[in-house]
Order: sequence, then C-alpha cells, then structure tokens
Amino acid sequence: MEASDQDARDAQHLIDLHFEIWNDPNPTSRAAKFPLVYSHHFFVADESGVATGYEAVGRLIEQLRGSHEGFVFTPDPIAWNHGLGRVTWGYGPRDNPNLVRGEDIFTIKDGKLASARVFLNRK
Repeated sequence: MEASDQDARDAQHLIDLHFEIWNDPNPTSRAAKFPLVYSHHFFVADESGVATGYEAVGRLIEQLRGSHEGFVFTPDPIAWNHGLGRVTWGYGPRDNPNLVRGEDIFTIKDGKLASARVFLNRK
C-alpha cells in the first residue's frame, strides 16, 4: 500500500466526521467532536467571510442550520491530491438533497482538518 492511499483513507475518515458534525442538530454533541476532527485554529472560508476557531465555526454551523431547517449535507467521496482534499456535496431537505451544490477544499495538518474553503455552484 502506498502512503498516499493511507493518507486518502485517513482524509476520508476526517471528512466523514466533518459532515457528521455539520449534520448534527445538537450543538453540544457537535462541539464535543470538534477536537477529534479539527485543529485548534481550524477555519472555514466562504463567500460570507472566514470563521476561525471552534467557537466561531460552531456559530457558523448554528447559523446555517437555523436558516435551513431540516437540510442535510450529502457529500461525495473525497478526491485527494498531495495534502489537499476536494469534496463535492449536495445540501437540502431529504426529499431534495441536491437543492444546493458546492464543493469544499480541505487541508490537513498533524492528522486533523486545518481548513475548509467552501465554493457554491451557481446556476
């Protein structure tokens, strides 16, 4: 097995946990998972700005969940390329899971997600 194969599997595991966090309706259980998945200075950058650190990212998730009741992320498998991961995803209610499409570009540092850059696909 090549190191890159193991890296891709490890990255996929982190990505699975990341989307589990973002789909979790409970703020307390979400926050408990942060140290397992995210570096201390993890940030999310999207067109609205940058949220850095556990508290700011937690607020971002809460804001998103609050404005889109019942929506969930349905990610595709990760595409891995030398330390960068790209994941395309759908976001919407269970009966229309691809209402919104986008992709995230992730970096990993010391075995945890260090950043996520979010791109929304515009029609």
